Amino acid sequence: MAEPAPVLFVADAAASTRDLLNQIAWFNRLRVFAAAGVIWFTAIATHLLAVIANPWPLYSLGALIALVDGVYMLFLPRLSRLSLRNVRRHVLLQITIDLVILTALLHFTGGATNPLVSFYIFHAFIAALVLSEFAGFAVGAMSVGLVSLLVLGERSGLLPHRPLGIGLMDLMAADRLGLALLLFSFATTIGFSVYFVAQVLRRLREGQSQIMRMGRHLALSEKLASIGTLAAGVSHEINNPVGVIRNKVQVLRYRVEDGDGKEALLAELDVVEKHARRIGQITAGLLTFSRETPFELRAVDISQLVREAADLVRVPFRTAQVELAVDAGPVSSVQGSQNHLLQVLINILLNAKDASDSGTTVRIGWRIHHGEAVVSISDRGTGIPPDLVQKIFDPFFTTKDVDKGTGLGLAISHGIVERHHGRIEVESRVGEGTTFRVALPLADAKG
Repeated sequence: MAEPAPVLFVADAAASTRDLLNQIAWFNRLRVFAAAGVIWFTAIATHLLAVIANPWPLYSLGALIALVDGVYMLFLPRLSRLSLRNVRRHVLLQITIDLVILTALLHFTGGATNPLVSFYIFHAFIAALVLSEFAGFAVGAMSVGLVSLLVLGERSGLLPHRPLGIGLMDLMAADRLGLALLLFSFATTIGFSVYFVAQVLRRLREGQSQIMRMGRHLALSEKLASIGTLAAGVSHEINNPVGVIRNKVQVLRYRVEDGDGKEALLAELDVVEKHARRIGQITAGLLTFSRETPFELRAVDISQLVREAADLVRVPFRTAQVELAVDAGPVSSVQGSQNHLLQVLINILLNAKDASDSGTTVRIGWRIHHGEAVVSISDRGTGIPPDLVQKIFDPFFTTKDVDKGTGLGLAISHGIVERHHGRIEVESRVGEGTTFRVALPLADAKG
């Protein structure tokens, strides 16, 4: 799925389990086609080509594949509650069952002389792709073992040999050297195939990990830039209550020297406590925003989220002489990661402030629409030309001066919102202003 901006935040264990479950779902869909293919090819080989005398064992095995796949699909939601290691064990069990069924299919269709013996390689590839290189080699070794047992069982008479009668190698007429070469070529084909596929996958995964690390560093650098902007304003915001506290401490000294009563002293202390609490709220908000928290979806109060974002950018807005108005919406919660969503709103709000002239107003509010909370941020700035609107989410694209923007804020915000299964919409008119809408699924509308 193509995205204009990369996903830049990863919760390692949760993301790995989610990716593995997606691959299992793909594996299950592939197995549906396998079951249908077995039944379809059996019908052709029996009724059109007349090379299979008794098709019912094959029909039964096709139905068994479909049944097993149905059980897999039924229990797939429960796998999300297991640890990553247990999910991998479950995948290995699935592949093992498939190999046993494939061996039974070969037994009824010519045994090891059937060209479909190469299907074992696909399972080794899937194990290397979904699990690990070691798992790919393990499945390859298991495949060679099952084919060897099939050959030995049919050659020794323990299992009846059912040749297809279409001119393939006669298993019963082959000497030991020929059988050894057959199994050796099969084993080496699987081994080298898994090796090369695993090497390609390893390089791809290393490249993906490096891109993810770079993305996280870029996201952190952009966040630090925002924190620098906010911290400069916070220092001014803290100066006011600090000044009040200093004055009240001096007043308290005088009152103590004058022997004033308890009530007068407590009244002054109440004022000190109020402003100390205000300082704590300001610094706590900035510290919370500065932390690099894991990406975990949970219910987030949308009103609290918007007001926290507005509080953090209030001073930069005041310095730029731009008013920030909060339009309250209905009480609701979204399914999201609060710290990451806070970063999105702050990025957009700071952009709106930079685009606005002194004396204008930026408005932020939210509404509920079709199971989503839609947060709107509107400015009355210069607007974005139509030919640039499609580029604003591209990494490193910016219309600001070199020392005023990195071009990463909106790209990172887009990636965060995509991870929340939401979207960002932009409406802009040159000379009139811009509106960003961040649509997020409601907490009670998940799934």
